[in-house]
Amino acid sequence: MTVPSESLQTLFSPTSIAIVGASNTLGKVGATPIQLLKQYGFQGRILPVNPKAHEVQGLTCYGSLGQIEQDIDLAILAVPARHVCKALEHARPGQLRNAVLLTSGFAETGPQGRMEQSRLERLAGERGIRLLGPNCLGFMNMRKSVYATFTPAALKGEALPGHVGMVSQSGAFGAYAYTMARQRGLGLSFWASTGNESDVTVADCIEWLVEDPATHIIMAYMEGCKKGEKLKRALDAAARAGKPVVVTKIGRTASGARAAASHTAALAGDDAVYDALFLQYGAIRPAA
Repeated sequence: MTVPSESLQTLFSPTSIAIVGASNTLGKVGATPIQLLKQYGFQGRILPVNPKAHEVQGLTCYGSLGQIEQDIDLAILAVPARHVCKALEHARPGQLRNAVLLTSGFAETGPQGRMEQSRLERLAGERGIRLLGPNCLGFMNMRKSVYATFTPAALKGEALPGHVGMVSQSGAFGAYAYTMARQRGLGLSFWASTGNESDVTVADCIEWLVEDPATHIIMAYMEGCKKGEKLKRALDAAARAGKPVVVTKIGRTASGARAAASHTAALAGDDAVYDALFLQYGAIRPAA
């Protein structure tokens, strides 16, 4: 059986990255990942995809994923929600291993959005594609110079390389934490925003970071959890590896829980259960 953290290796350490919805207009969602990958020296292949362009930011542009001859470790999707499934369907079966869905307009928007997210999950499951998002800011693997994100925080300066891995369900909180780390000189190994968690969760990221030799300390921000056993397994793995996990979990009050659920379609759950779980596995939950 494949170890979950191993299945995420090509997601978080890709050697080829396609950007669907690639743009020459700096500041657009489809432009920022390419700009960052070039700026910080990504050594793999950068493959812009846009049927309306032949070249994007000096790179050859393809009309669809299927027009790229090689297999692709990671596709960053920066297209409207209604075009996401079609973009993935253009890939040849087995061609694409992982996708980061920066697009919003899915489960966080209501019943119709939940239906679209379910369709997306079915498609990815049929094709064996791991998904980060939708409705997320993506991720950064500083050690590998992988910047699969559109957060302006990364454009304003690179955080020092270090041994702290950050993962947040909230993109806004994650961007703020990244900015604070950069300003205070806290060295980072990894940063991720998981959004709606149609597939990859905060727990998955924690488990991957436990296996990451560059990460010694794990920081997490949670609004809720859909799969408690997965979180339990991740915290247990961190405890066994001797890697401290610091968790900010919002939703102590009923109003906070409702706010968390509406933001990322997370299930907030009983806060006392989280306290007990963190205590059991030695995770540190700072006082509010």
